[in-house]
Amino acid sequence: MTFKIKIISVLLILFIIDFPVFSNEIDEKVRQFILKNPKVIIESLQNYEKQLELERSNENKNKIFENKKKLFESNNNLYEGNPYSKKKIVEFLDYNCSYCKKVHMDIKKLLGESKDFQVIYKNFPILSDNSVVLAKYAIVISEIDHKKFVEFHNEILATKGIVKDPDLNRILKKINLKKETLVQSLNEASIEKKLQSDIELAQKLGLRGTPAFIINDEILFGYIELEEMKAKLNQQ
Repeated sequence: MTFKIKIISVLLILFIIDFPVFSNEIDEKVRQFILKNPKVIIESLQNYEKQLELERSNENKNKIFENKKKLFESNNNLYEGNPYSKKKIVEFLDYNCSYCKKVHMDIKKLLGESKDFQVIYKNFPILSDNSVVLAKYAIVISEIDHKKFVEFHNEILATKGIVKDPDLNRILKKINLKKETLVQSLNEASIEKKLQSDIELAQKLGLRGTPAFIINDEILFGYIELEEMKAKLNQQ
């Protein structure tokens, strides 16, 4: 139940028990009707909740439509799957987010079952400065070699807990990339611009955390069960 609905519920209860504030302001017949038909309150609250949900849904659809090009047609290498498929999932993630790591296991299962969709990754590093650095590494590597990015992306998200320097060094060594070479590119203007573009896009969509997904014309917050993700993907 939302905060607004909780407030409305309290006000209605105060009215029903003849709270003084309302006694002189509201017709006694209305009060008696509500006392005799308490289900009216529940139905009213449920309808109000549905109305709010519809308004949120329409607002999100408009946000997606206004930012469609940046969401689905972005020319970058931060993706997995078939870039030519009409079926797409956009994920906003933080490389230190535990739920991002959990849901990535499900995404890998989906990719293993079907090659007829694309997952587009957007960086939204909100947990720490370390998350910002990892996002920059991902962008730099993606510009060097898409396959290397996929390896890096999967290795990072397979790492439990906060990704520390020893973890990063191990992963870069495993995928045969020299850290010294990558570090030189981390603070380039073009890398910073791409990262800020993702962050600004997340803010325009009203995202509050990670992971967050855009599937069809929906914005989905938090961890999504595998079957739900598959069902929504198949609706495209």
